[in-house]
Amino acid sequence: MTARRRLLHDLTKLQNEDLQAPTKEDMRIWNAVIMGPTDTCFEDGTFTLRMEFSDQYPLKPPNVRFTCKMFHPNVYADGSICLDILQRNWSPTYDVISILTSIRSLLNDPNPNSPANNEAAKLFLENKRLYETKVKKLIEEQIMNDQTLFDDEDEEKVEKKQPPPSATGTAATATSTASEATATNVQQPSPSTSNAIAEPQQQQNEQ
Repeated sequence: MTARRRLLHDLTKLQNEDLQAPTKEDMRIWNAVIMGPTDTCFEDGTFTLRMEFSDQYPLKPPNVRFTCKMFHPNVYADGSICLDILQRNWSPTYDVISILTSIRSLLNDPNPNSPANNEAAKLFLENKRLYETKVKKLIEEQIMNDQTLFDDEDEEKVEKKQPPPSATGTAATATSTASEATATNVQQPSPSTSNAIAEPQQQQNEQ
């Protein structure tokens, strides 16, 4: 079975899922999202990953890494994941679902004895409360950043929907401006002329 056929098979199994999909450019590159396990310090988080499959898949595991910030004993600074099924314990029977399920389980069940992040592993072993506090703080920051991004996108959509000035409106403005300029250039009558005009009217009224 070729890598493409196997990936199509995996995609068929995921047809009811909205959280995994290959990119438009390359069938061998997938974007994925996993939700944090409930009743854990990760439960409010939404975590994005990138999965890159070689032509040897499923004989060889894909390269999987987080594309969001993580604080976890088994996640390197670049998002790479220290997980046995992605290394020495890989089996061709594993598919995308089993990989993502294992990664999700790893979030709340790390292996601090094989750390990729020494600080996170040490806190997990020695001060789990502080470890969970740091995880929750990072998730809160990501939620705030995501909200800011969504707000910016909404503002851009609103600006794009604003209609351009109409030709009628522009013409009206130009006409108004021209009229104002003409009125400004009209010579105003002198005071004597004004009085001369007013006096006969006054005399007529007196008669």
